[in-house]
Amino acid sequence: MNTAEDKDRGWLATLDRFIHRATQWADEAAALVCAVLIVVTTFSVIVYQRGITIVWLDDALRMLLIWLVYLGSVSLCFHNDHITMDAVYLRLSAPVRRAINIAVAILGTVLCGFVSWIGLGSMAREIDYATTLPSGYLPAWPQTLAIPLCFALMAVAYVSYLYAVVANRRRAGEAQNTPEGP
Repeated sequence: MNTAEDKDRGWLATLDRFIHRATQWADEAAALVCAVLIVVTTFSVIVYQRGITIVWLDDALRMLLIWLVYLGSVSLCFHNDHITMDAVYLRLSAPVRRAINIAVAILGTVLCGFVSWIGLGSMAREIDYATTLPSGYLPAWPQTLAIPLCFALMAVAYVSYLYAVVANRRRAGEAQNTPEGP
């Protein structure tokens, strides 16, 4: 017989799987952006060595780098792989580490959600004013889109991490940052 708690867990587990898929998508998109960035960087070195100037190329490289960093950060939030103070953290008791993990997940969700909201307004203004990147050839909003989109993904990744901590689930790559870690 299913209880309300079992149904909630089922709903939360389904949401967690959806967030995991979104995180995998962000990882794959980051890998694609990285590959494109390598190709475009190689192209730009060859072009500049030949004395050819392509005005918008620096803007494109900067945009690709921004997208790579923010898309890659989604996975860090999902797996709790961001920078930590392991020398201190690992010496704490399991209940204190669990409380820290919960606080990090809640704070990460709130802060990433806030940055996403502010970034969305900034991107909307860039669209309204038809702002361009420094070269004057490329619109600025595709670069700025990385902030609201990726920070929103980071916020939901933190929600998933919070669920993992509260449900005492361990993900791959999290062994030392969980309450049960060494």
